[in-house]
Amino acid sequence: MTETNKALYRAFIDGYNSGDLGSLDPLVAEDFAHHNNEVTLTLAQFKRGAEWVRSGIPDFQLEIVDLIAEGDRVVARMLGTGTHSRSLYGETPTAARVVLHVTDVVRVEDGRLAEDWETMDELDLRRQLRALPAGM
Repeated sequence: MTETNKALYRAFIDGYNSGDLGSLDPLVAEDFAHHNNEVTLTLAQFKRGAEWVRSGIPDFQLEIVDLIAEGDRVVARMLGTGTHSRSLYGETPTAARVVLHVTDVVRVEDGRLAEDWETMDELDLRRQLRALPAGM
């Protein structure tokens, strides 16, 4: 089961990286919930977020560094990288390489991703993009 769950998660990340967000649909439960910090998103909202990231970092890719599975859980430590080509927050694009550290804990149910809890440092992203609010 754990290898199957890892393969499922890898397929999800491959679909995300390819930009073919429709390929995620068969991999997730109908009521999939993406938890990010204090926000919970549906799959449709998650896809809009992915499109938003790619609007500013078109070559954004997630690389799985560590992948651990036990029971119905998969835990991934990833590096997200890409080039800051367009504005995300109203900032001037830097053309710099962005590196994000991402941790994701996923619950699998009936062979599909049911929900996940993603942690990413948005303040660090804003720092790299030179998009910090005044006074920070």
